[in-house]
Amino acid sequence: MIVRSDVVALIRDGLSDRAIARELGVSRRTAGTIRRTVGAPSVREVYALTPDQMWDRYAQPTYTGGHMDWTGPTNHSGVPIVKSCHVSYSARGMAFRRRYGRDPVGYVRATCDRKGCVAEEHVADAPMRAELNAQYNAIFGGAR
Repeated sequence: MIVRSDVVALIRDGLSDRAIARELGVSRRTAGTIRRTVGAPSVREVYALTPDQMWDRYAQPTYTGGHMDWTGPTNHSGVPIVKSCHVSYSARGMAFRRRYGRDPVGYVRATCDRKGCVAEEHVADAPMRAELNAQYNAIFGGAR
């Protein structure tokens, strides 16, 4: 079977076989066959997991730099998300809560240069980033 990359991308984004069929004009059977071919779990199976189970399954450590790649669902912009009971959470926000034990203020972003990194040690909320920028400016003088 030919595996269509557009179907695989939508599977990775967390869409159901029915939603993929509606969006791309393929049959649900085709979407389901491609899902099984690439080894992706069914949407029901994925979203029945708790947020911690999703984290354990999809946050994969890399071999260098302490980074973690997100191999699970993303939103329409490609931001890593955790879905549970039809509610979406930011995977980086979850990493922040796991690391600091509190809810983040503003957006949580990776402090490293690796695209999509969700490592708990590499995330910062808005006040933390502002403090880091102030420290950088005090040391090196100039906007970062």
